Amino acid sequence: MDELSREWVRGASWYLEKAVEIVTNSDNPVAQAEELRRVRPGMAPLDFLYLVLKRAEDAGVDPRSAAVAVLRYAEEARRRLDEAIVNSGFCPRRIATISLSRAVARFLELAGRCVKRLYLAESRPGVEFPEAYRTYSKYVEVVPVTDSAVGALEYDAAVVGLDGLYQDAAVNKVGTLPLLAAARAIGARAVAVFESYKAVPLPAPRPMEVEADVWGVRARVPLFDRAPPDLIDLFITDLGASAELEADPVFDTVLKKVFKLVVG
Repeated sequence: MDELSREWVRGASWYLEKAVEIVTNSDNPVAQAEELRRVRPGMAPLDFLYLVLKRAEDAGVDPRSAAVAVLRYAEEARRRLDEAIVNSGFCPRRIATISLSRAVARFLELAGRCVKRLYLAESRPGVEFPEAYRTYSKYVEVVPVTDSAVGALEYDAAVVGLDGLYQDAAVNKVGTLPLLAAARAIGARAVAVFESYKAVPLPAPRPMEVEADVWGVRARVPLFDRAPPDLIDLFITDLGASAELEADPVFDTVLKKVFKLVVG
């Protein structure tokens, strides 16, 4: 639990792996999963894990077996997301993104042959910018920009990962909402690339806030943005590419797939 609360760089997949390890070694997996959700509100895989374990318990299925199945599904989903990225045919010349995302890195590696330039904005108070710059520079020219510049640049698409798709909001690192809104304003496409286990049939939680130094002034700053899903023009997940996506039906589809892995 302490390791999860202290982590600021690694993403949702790492959180899910650690959470599964914790709940499978717990005397009360469902209660433990519920407690884990409070570690990082808005990190949807933690909500997803809890909901699956609760449904499993209600159905008379061993929650620990369900947790292991969630991890198996997540591993398969990451592989299928690679295929969906390639099959989407989406390949803009200039893109903008914010902070570090495994899904964005995979997009650049697998389908970024058309991409000539990436504008990289920083999510503050996050600490991922140096790693994001190093990672993305393997595949494309990266131009660092301030987050306030995302509406003043020319690009064909804003491409972001998501930490969660909730019933009322797409949740991602702070700075995502201005980027998506700027993309809409300048006529660029807004694209979200993420795994289906980040869709949960719940309202988006209030983002966690941390203290940050803003030019010598201590300020409370949220870690996540809650963006209206209709700001996103294309969703690319391991289930395919779609112009519209809702959390509830995606969760129902994934829940069935997870339960089949338990039985299997």
